[in-house]
Amino acid sequence: MSSLSKMLSILDLFTVDKPVWSAEGISTVIGCSAPTGYRYVRELVSAGLLLRLGTGSYSLGPRVITLDYQLRMGDPYYHAGQPLMAALANQTGCDCVMSRLFDDQVIDTHREAGPDGLQFAYGRGRPRLLFHGSAPKVILATLPKAKLKRIYRDHADEIISSGLVADWDDFWRMLQQTKKAGHYVSRGELEPQLGSIAVPFFGDSSQAIGALTLVIPVRRLDFMNHEKLLELLLKVAATLRANVHDSASATL
Repeated sequence: MSSLSKMLSILDLFTVDKPVWSAEGISTVIGCSAPTGYRYVRELVSAGLLLRLGTGSYSLGPRVITLDYQLRMGDPYYHAGQPLMAALANQTGCDCVMSRLFDDQVIDTHREAGPDGLQFAYGRGRPRLLFHGSAPKVILATLPKAKLKRIYRDHADEIISSGLVADWDDFWRMLQQTKKAGHYVSRGELEPQLGSIAVPFFGDSSQAIGALTLVIPVRRLDFMNHEKLLELLLKVAATLRANVHDSASATL
């Protein structure tokens, strides 16, 4: 690992469970000398990526916040999707969530709340469990078999922990069924009180780049018109793709 890679790996240490680190702790975990660890930390503080606290410890810095803002403002799917999702949440009374696939991670990038104001454990920026809930499944279902085999090999324990599949054959079979259906309905898979229905959305290829999900309390899910919800979701997904394509073409 290069010095730059090791320095940047420090940012991965800061989590919800451990948001504050000392320079000594950082040096120990990344496996470098104390002087080198202090130098890395000073450079990250100078870049605004870390913030020195009064206790001599460090947290993520303000530059992370501004980078997230710039990322959101530069995301064509956010700009095209936000008004569509807001209208859909208002029309259905459900929360609408956009999730994106980045390498092997599914991450929620935007949420429009419905009138119930549901409380989620997940939100923008927090990686999703790879096979829990509806969004990851509809995205993964569109990927080629070779890529899915690699994902399964690298994340088998996490995928099997969902309780929905026992091995690769189960994994492949479920995703093929999901691909054929074009959507997935989950009940309490990610959070016990919540259900959801998701569809994939696409860019310029047949592999989905993300999913749109309507999140619904489980107690309401069976009483809602799934066919109507699916129709509305598919319409928004198609409009989202068309609007992003038209916006990109207009800038050429």
